[in-house]
Formats: sequence, structure tokens, C-alpha cells
Amino acid sequence: MTERNQSAAAGAAGGHAAARAGASAPTVVQVPLSAMRGALPDDLQALYTAVLEGQALIPGLTLGIGALTVARWDPAYAATGWTLWGADLTLDQGHPFGSMFYRNDADGRVLRVGVTWHPPVQQLEFPALHPSKPELTSDCTADEVAAVVLDARSRIGTLVAVNAQIGSFVATEESEGAILDASGLGLERLSEDDPRLAGDA
Repeated sequence: MTERNQSAAAGAAGGHAAARAGASAPTVVQVPLSAMRGALPDDLQALYTAVLEGQALIPGLTLGIGALTVARWDPAYAATGWTLWGADLTLDQGHPFGSMFYRNDADGRVLRVGVTWHPPVQQLEFPALHPSKPELTSDCTADEVAAVVLDARSRIGTLVAVNAQIGSFVATEESEGAILDASGLGLERLSEDDPRLAGDA
């Protein structure tokens, strides 16, 4: 067999192998970006994500005008004599999680305030912790702890409110409905002049 024939035979064998592999391999369909410029496809769930049990898909989000005015944190809640000098925070499925570090202005003591969501009672908790250990702090008075925890609560409360405001701003009526439904608030929407609201006035 000549070298050309060997190459042809190898190519044919490779073609047969590719055909066999293609018959058993899943088909991958590429969607060009230009196809997304018009109306979005109906099956967004299949296109973007596999929604698992306990999850909800929120469609219809938009960026709006790209800017939004929100309320700033009120420094009236700042802990007197303490300065926020560090934070390690993240949003875990919308719930703040991490630590905030405060330093005493007079003696340099450090107080770490944990930020965590407590599912059984459905509330944010702010334990006053040792700077480097997972135990409660022991070198601060109850008044100092209360002042610093209120400071932390006020800042995190502002963070949650701003995120909620941005979320409601970019949401369309469709996505708002999906957000409410995912939150267990998928109730019938009533107009302001609905007679059923007359008793609440």
C-alpha cells in the first residue's frame, strides 16, 4: 500500500471513528450572540440554568437607566470611641455573611462582630467575637458590645436595603412576580382603587 493510500485509509478509518463517536456523543448547539438581540427565546430556564429543587428562576431583569440614588448609612449609629477598620463580608444567597472589625480609639482593643444568617429563627445575628478565635469576646463591657453591634447592624441594614432597592429597580413586572413567588409572597396583586382595600383605609 502506498503512502497516499495509507493516508487515505487512515483518513477513512478516522472518519468512521468520528462518525461512531458522533452518534453516541451529545449534540452541542451553538447560539450566536446576534440571535439574542431580538426577542429572547421562550425557554430561558433551559438556556441559562438548570433550576434545582428549592430554587427559582427570576426572568425579565433589566439594567434600567444604569444609575440609582439610594439612602446612605446614617453615622448617627456609629459607636462612640470605636472605628470600623476592616471587614470581610460576602452575600451568601442574598444574606450577609462574614466579620466586621472595630478598633478602640483609646487603647487599641479589637472587637470582631460576626455577621451571619440564622435560618431557624430567620434573622441576622451579630455575635461580638474574639478578634482571632471563634469565641465570644471577653475584654469588652456590655455597653461597648451593644454600641458596636448597633453600629454593625446599621451598616449591614443599609447594605441589605440598598441591594433590595437595586433589585426592585432592575426588576420588571415579570421578575417582580417571580421574586415575590420565590419569597413565599406570591399573592394576588390589587390596584390601589380595588374595593377590597377599602376596609384597610
